[in-house]
Amino acid sequence: MYGKRARTGRLSMAGGGNSRKPGGGNIWLIIFSDITTNLMLFFLMLFAMSRMTDVDRQKVAEGIQSTVKSKAARQVAAQEEAAKKQKEERAIQDIKQEISGGKLSGQAQITVDEKTVKVVLNPEAFFASGSPKIAQSTLIALDSLVKPLGEFPNDIIIEGHTDNVPVHGGAYSSNWELSVARAVSVIDFFISKGLNERQFVAGGYGEYHPAYPNDTAENRARNRRIEVTILRQPGGMR
Repeated sequence: MYGKRARTGRLSMAGGGNSRKPGGGNIWLIIFSDITTNLMLFFLMLFAMSRMTDVDRQKVAEGIQSTVKSKAARQVAAQEEAAKKQKEERAIQDIKQEISGGKLSGQAQITVDEKTVKVVLNPEAFFASGSPKIAQSTLIALDSLVKPLGEFPNDIIIEGHTDNVPVHGGAYSSNWELSVARAVSVIDFFISKGLNERQFVAGGYGEYHPAYPNDTAENRARNRRIEVTILRQPGGMR
């Protein structure tokens, strides 16, 4: 009985010894061949460089430097673009907060896509009928846009609108002219607050794009509005 048990034990140990995966002990051959290949390529490169002229060596060095600089430049550009987007997103959130519960509450709407940020300003008393002068009560609301607008580096389009009341006499011969004058008034205000005048573009739609029916005094007042379109990509109006 003891002999049978001893033989069984030896067989069990032998079986355990064969449980390793076949070829597991030859992994060093793969590593060695990789190292050998890399060394061969390295010495081939050294040999090739030893056969080069000084001019060829200079060209190779310049190529390596150019590749390194190009990669570094791409990394810097990517970091700058990411920082720009973060600033824009913060500015957009600031505008949304002003509209939802700040100085622009009940006086503006915002739409955002990949190319533009559009803010429609239509308080009840933006402009008096036939006038390009901004109402004093609206200046406070406009002031809340100054800081967020300063975070955008591209063009900012200011578009004016009028109601359908015809212009009679005065400085303007039509609602077209009046609408552009209103846009310019808003631009002058932003520039007076330190924003870059080179970013602004003025436009006017006259009475031809009403947001509300011109059937009540309140609706006509809201149609005398301003739309601010911020371009999120450079060269949009150039």
